[in-house]
Amino acid sequence: MDKSTKEVWTGNRKNLSPEGQEKRKSINKKIFKFGCLPIIGLIILITLIGVFSTDDNSPEAENATNNTEFKEELPNPITSKVNLGVLKMDANGYSLGSKTELTELKRLVNIDSIDVIEIIYELQGSYGKNIGKRIVYDKREGHLKDIFTENNVIEDYKNVSVYGLRKFLENGEKGFYSLEKYTDVKYDFNNREMTIKAVGKEPEQSELDGSVKIVKDYVKNIANDASSIKFLEWSKVSPMGDFWVVRAKFKGTNALGGMVTENKWFYIQNGKVVKTKNIN
Repeated sequence: MDKSTKEVWTGNRKNLSPEGQEKRKSINKKIFKFGCLPIIGLIILITLIGVFSTDDNSPEAENATNNTEFKEELPNPITSKVNLGVLKMDANGYSLGSKTELTELKRLVNIDSIDVIEIIYELQGSYGKNIGKRIVYDKREGHLKDIFTENNVIEDYKNVSVYGLRKFLENGEKGFYSLEKYTDVKYDFNNREMTIKAVGKEPEQSELDGSVKIVKDYVKNIANDASSIKFLEWSKVSPMGDFWVVRAKFKGTNALGGMVTENKWFYIQNGKVVKTKNIN
């Protein structure tokens, strides 16, 4: 501090010249200004510490946590979709060949990374157009659907475990109704969305042996010896285009007295057999 400044600061105000008094005022302002800054800064610092040191276990903090909304998110399923084209069909309505819907299902169900399997194919019809089919199996839900795509008839199987389905396929089973031997399956024949084009009422089918009286009467009426007719197999009555269709395998004597076996599709409208088709 130079001499003049020291005199202004330490001298008696009354003895100061007007110029010295102004200089002292200027010095006092600077001291007040810069001397208060640390005090103001300290007050701000204390306030900030109080704000940010709020107890996380306080009721306010707990309420904030409890009010947080969590939206459910699931990973997108990995889907494998295969189109097998047209497959040949045997007399019982099952596909033929080394690569079928079931061999493909067996292959895909053993791939752990796949969540949903979808297999599209057609069965080559013995009469008329092919039968469109689709199988969908969701491993995560244990849900299998066997779908007739033309009329959206769905045979629905729930609670189908991956392990049970693998055993079913490994044992060479053909019909999904046999799944009940391998897993605690729940079956539903879902035809609520089905649009039936078949003409006439659905023919009655015996719950005991699967026989259809309309077909039995038809076969016996045209047989050489009605008493010799014995029915061996029946398929399920199903709508197909304008017809109700059912397959029947039977044997009886021919005109020469020899025993023959026949396997036929019967096409029914309005309670009558209107067409038949031999199965070779």
